[in-house]
Amino acid sequence: MRDTEHHNLSLSEGVQYAQLTPSDLWVQYYALGGDADEYEVEAYALGLLTADNYQYNVIAQAINEAFIDRGANHPVAYRDLDLTD
Repeated sequence: MRDTEHHNLSLSEGVQYAQLTPSDLWVQYYALGGDADEYEVEAYALGLLTADNYQYNVIAQAINEAFIDRGANHPVAYRDLDLTD
């Protein structure tokens, strides 16, 4: 994995820089409590489907965990959660 000085990467950019396969991403996501299937997570990460804030943040955390596990920063930004609902 390349370290990056970039911040606020999109999910797609984060997956690319972290060199995560769809399966790797899904395993990380599932370990964090995500409940979408592998294909749905891949579609969210590629921007083919629009993730709600919760799904987006779990995927972002999964990607960031891959960076952190390798001694890098955590460049994928999180979305604000609307806690009023």
